[in-house]
Amino acid sequence: MIGSRGKSNYEVELAKARLEALKVRMNPHFIANTLTSIRSMLFNDRKDDAIEYLTLFAKLIRTTLENASRDYITLAAELFYIRNYLDIEELRFSGKFTTRIVFSESIVPVDVLVPPNIFQPFIENAINHGLMHKLQGGMLMIKFEPEGKLLKCIIEDNGVGRKKALEMETHALTSRSSLSEHITIERINLLNLIYSTTDYSIQTIDLIDERNIACGTRVEFRLPMKSVYTNPGE
Repeated sequence: MIGSRGKSNYEVELAKARLEALKVRMNPHFIANTLTSIRSMLFNDRKDDAIEYLTLFAKLIRTTLENASRDYITLAAELFYIRNYLDIEELRFSGKFTTRIVFSESIVPVDVLVPPNIFQPFIENAINHGLMHKLQGGMLMIKFEPEGKLLKCIIEDNGVGRKKALEMETHALTSRSSLSEHITIERINLLNLIYSTTDYSIQTIDLIDERNIACGTRVEFRLPMKSVYTNPGE
């Protein structure tokens, strides 16, 4: 069995079962925020906005469930999912931030395979714990580039930083655990276990300016560079 070197079949199969369960989980805070926003739009007689919001949300849920049955999807499909999620958040926050998605010239999204729904939780964190606390000028960058045999994804925001966000949320009595982040980290650990590798990794970096003041957060994903041509059955 692939990836079972040094492990019993039982351990690998148990890890696979745990991985399948995690893939369909969505952050309950995101769902609650979405439903609250729809209710607010209806209450304020913004019926058209509420319908658009609900349509986007339904599409996101449907795609989440469809992707959960797959071990890998193309990066192009993952980006479609991310764009759907960002459309929802941009509608909810109404111009509070802008997004830029960047690719190295050597990466063709339709040719690269990634685990489904793997990046969205950290994009969600960047928006909800960093950018939402800025009064204006929020920027979110999502960048993909090769690093040796790995695919590197950078998710970087110019928000208030993790420490300041925690202070503000605790003071406002709105602090909440990043459940989606914990789920993704567990998925990464399980992928390393199943495939007997350490190629799947996540690193979070606190950004500071020349005055040593927090000016955002960068998350760096590293994944094996998998191709649809060398993994046709995925």
